[in-house]
Amino acid sequence: MHHITRTSSRDGATRPLLALLALFIAGLFALVWSGLPSPRLPGGSPSTNVAENAVADGPLPPATYAIHRAETRSALLMRAAFDRIGYDLDSVAQGYISVPRVLVGSLPPDLDRLDAMDGRKNLFLRLLLPVVLQVNEQIGADRQRLVHLSAKLAAGTPLAAAEVGWLLALADTYDQPGADPDALLKKVDVIPPSLALAQAIEESGWGTSRIARQNNALFGQFGQLGDGEWDYRQFGNLSDAVAAYAHNLNTHRAYREFREMRARMRRQSGEIDSWDLVTTLHRYSERGDGYVQTLRSIMRDNQLEAFDVARLNGDRFATILASND
Repeated sequence: MHHITRTSSRDGATRPLLALLALFIAGLFALVWSGLPSPRLPGGSPSTNVAENAVADGPLPPATYAIHRAETRSALLMRAAFDRIGYDLDSVAQGYISVPRVLVGSLPPDLDRLDAMDGRKNLFLRLLLPVVLQVNEQIGADRQRLVHLSAKLAAGTPLAAAEVGWLLALADTYDQPGADPDALLKKVDVIPPSLALAQAIEESGWGTSRIARQNNALFGQFGQLGDGEWDYRQFGNLSDAVAAYAHNLNTHRAYREFREMRARMRRQSGEIDSWDLVTTLHRYSERGDGYVQTLRSIMRDNQLEAFDVARLNGDRFATILASND
C-alpha cells in the first residue's frame, strides 16, 4: 500500500530556509576550495598549458610586496622579510608557488649565529635559490637563441650580421673556437638547482664560512691575485659568484665529462637528471668519488631535487635587488 503524505503549512515554511542554508554552505565550500593550492603538475619544462603556467608563474608570493634594504642587514630581519612576503620553501618544493625575484647582494654576516640549525639551512636556501634560478634564466635565454640560430644554419638560411656578431661574442664568452653552434650548445646550458645548491652547501658550510660571508665565495673557487698568488676569489655579490660557478662548469676542461653527460641527457629525454649528473663532478675536489657521495647525501637529506622544477615569478617588475651593505 502506498502512503501519500500531505505537506503541512509548517513544512512549506521550512523549505525556503533549508534552500538558503544549502546555498550558504555551497558558497562557503567554494570559497574555501578556491583558496587551496592547486596540485603539483608533473614535469618541469615550460608549457603553453594554462594550468601549468599558473603554477610556474603563480601569484604567490605577492609581487606587490617589497623587501627593503634595512630588512637585509641581519639573518633575523631577512627571515622575517621572507615570511612577510609568503616565500615558503615547502610551498615552492610542492609546486604551489613560484620563487620571488629577490636577489640579495650578500649573505647576512650573522647567519652562523641563528639559534636553530634548521633555521640557518632554511634561510640559506631561500637566499640562494632565487639567485641560482636567475643565473639559469639568463643562460636559458642565450641557449634558446642559440637553438634558433642553429636551426637556421641547418636549414641553409644565412644569418644576419647582428646574429653573426652575437654568435661570435657568445663563442668568445664560452671559450669555443670556431663559433660552432652545435659545440656551443654543450656549453650554453643550465646547472640543475639541486646540484648548485648542494655544492654551495658543501663548499661554504651552509653559508657560514668566512670566505662566503666576506667574499661571497660560495663554491670554493680559486683565482690569481695581482701579486701572482692564488687565493679564494672575491665576488661583488652572490649573483656574480653563482654566474662564475656556472661558467666554470660550462667551460673548464676538467668538467668536459659533466657537459657531455648533460648534452646526452638532453638528446635522450630532453631533461637533466641531477642525481646522475653529479657523478661527473669527481674532479671538483681532491676527494674524488667521496666528494660525489657527499653531494648526493646533501641532495637526498635536504630533498633538493624538488627545486629542479622551481621557477621564478613571472612578474619581472617585482625583481628586488636587495643589498645588505
